[in-house]
Amino acid sequence: MGCVAIVLAGGLSRRMGGGDKGLLDLDGRSMISRVIETIRRQTDRIAINANGDPARFGALGLPVVADTVDGFVGPLAGVLAGMRWAAREAPGASHVLTVSADAPLLPGDLASRLSDGLLGRPTAVAIARSRGEVHPVIGLWPVALADDLEAWLRAGGRKVLGWTDRHGTVPVDFPDRIMAGLAIDPFFNANTPEELGEARALVRLLEASPRPPAVIGVAGWKNSGKTTLVERLVAELTQRGHRVATVKHAHHLFEVDPGATDSARHRRAGAIEVAVVSSRRIAQITEIAAGSEPPLECVLARLGPADIVIVEGYKRAPIAKIEVRRTAGAPGERLADRDPSVIAVAADHEVSSSRVPTFGLDDIGSIADLIAARFPSA
Repeated sequence: MGCVAIVLAGGLSRRMGGGDKGLLDLDGRSMISRVIETIRRQTDRIAINANGDPARFGALGLPVVADTVDGFVGPLAGVLAGMRWAAREAPGASHVLTVSADAPLLPGDLASRLSDGLLGRPTAVAIARSRGEVHPVIGLWPVALADDLEAWLRAGGRKVLGWTDRHGTVPVDFPDRIMAGLAIDPFFNANTPEELGEARALVRLLEASPRPPAVIGVAGWKNSGKTTLVERLVAELTQRGHRVATVKHAHHLFEVDPGATDSARHRRAGAIEVAVVSSRRIAQITEIAAGSEPPLECVLARLGPADIVIVEGYKRAPIAKIEVRRTAGAPGERLADRDPSVIAVAADHEVSSSRVPTFGLDDIGSIADLIAARFPSA
């Protein structure tokens, strides 16, 4: 799926006192320049949607396109302007990626995850969602719908989801960004002076934090071969020079130190946390109350530095994942049929009519190649 990007900077910014809030300073650089830096790694062509004098954005070196429908009718006008620009300047592009100029913490896999959500649905619209909330101006839009969108706007339509629902709205979930142990909404945007100050603090935190690891899930039903695949992927990726960490989702009262070990005796005596330390490894066991299992993003925040984290289990987590299937495994619904986060299927049998690439369970090299292509900076 070919796509270009349009940065929406045409709003009136009333809550910020008017003007181009994307040009406001964010710790030494404009907010919009930070957005562009992230998006530039994900698409070849970028333009800015803004109204008025385009020279205001001249230092960014990108084309500036104005709304094609007059009257400041809302963000859909910017989406339409992006569609028209793409059709004119990048006729090979099937979709336009839209982002807002006031969201400086965008995820590095935004375009690919939205694109994955549209596999098999070329006329639908993928909209980013985090923490259960959709972000209607951050999405992937088919260029072919431009005429329909213009007719909607000229007829008085304004609500983004009102129009996308006509063609199929596909919400795509994104996990929080983990920075210095804090979980941050990747679509945090600065609409007020107070939020701008918060954005400055978050950008400083981001730049001071080490690069977050790539996170890839391995999911499937019981006895599908998840652990064996994880084990072999860890060995392959480690041999390729990556630092790999893993997270395993277990059930209920699993035992890490059974029997009469000293640490087990500490725990049974009532210690809420036990750390076992030697010159070769550290183990830390924390007791939690029933029903208070931490979310995956909090578990990831506890891990040390790594290039790649492989997560076994967590079928419902909004992370890129490989579905594992085995003929002798427990029967269950095929995850790839309903979960746009599934990017591949690994199976011990032939898989037909899959919307994602399929691999044999023993084809570890090809699966590792897929991970490397998905996360080139890992």
